[in-house]
Amino acid sequence: MAYTEKPTIKTRNLPICGRKIYTKRLPALLALLLTTTPAWSDINYRYRASLGYSFQVFDTDIIIRSQDESINKEIDLENDLGFNTEVNNGWLRGIYRMANRHRISLTYTPTRRTASAVSQKDINIEDNIIKAGTSIGSSTKMDIFDIEYLYSFYKRPNTELSVSGGLYWVNYKFELKAVGEIVLGGSEEQPIRTNYETDLRLNAPLPLLGLSGTYEVNPRWYLHAAARYFYVSIDDIEGQLVSAGLGTDYYLTQHWGLGLSLSTFNLDVEKDGILFNSSLSWKFNGAQVYVVFKN
Repeated sequence: MAYTEKPTIKTRNLPICGRKIYTKRLPALLALLLTTTPAWSDINYRYRASLGYSFQVFDTDIIIRSQDESINKEIDLENDLGFNTEVNNGWLRGIYRMANRHRISLTYTPTRRTASAVSQKDINIEDNIIKAGTSIGSSTKMDIFDIEYLYSFYKRPNTELSVSGGLYWVNYKFELKAVGEIVLGGSEEQPIRTNYETDLRLNAPLPLLGLSGTYEVNPRWYLHAAARYFYVSIDDIEGQLVSAGLGTDYYLTQHWGLGLSLSTFNLDVEKDGILFNSSLSWKFNGAQVYVVFKN
């Protein structure tokens, strides 16, 4: 019977001391992999710019009141003058990081609205009565400059929590033109067919305080949240503002990404004039989509 030699298998074992070192290092290596994020993914950007488009549902009231309170009339732009409740507009925002925990932000939002309608009820403006059945054309122009300073009281590579303070500057103009039966103030005559024009201007800087936070889910995905409130009564301006929002960014590359956010907003502001006081109540809820760039 032939003899067959058994094959031998060569093995290479780590020395006992080597296995101990490897075993000790493994947890440290795993912890390092779990806690370390790529350099481009942390929140320590130098500047960040966003260009967006908003889809919003508006509710806007204008109140005109005389100093002696003999006139106190409210105009609902959507119900009385035919403005659409759904408003779409663009906006632009930039953030600059001056230092590790210090940032400044500027947001510009222009809103333009026009409407034409036949009045369904009598409307009193500055003691002039626009009778039902009158043709009315109106427009609003609002430019908002939101200037904000943010201090990050808690900052980690994937988390940033901040307090903020700044100005929410509203520049508002309302224009109305009517053709039909109008009773001019103080007139005892019957309604006459005439033209009537008026405008209301409001320029109000409102200070704001707020809290905001950003969390990095992974190197490409970020979550944002913010809330702000303030009440002010200074000289001839009185107002309050409440806003809150949630958003998320997803970066397709190191610098470019897409974003989606939901927000709610409530502004009430009044300005005293020589003859009349003018008030603006503006509320909206909406969604925003935007393109974001950071570096």
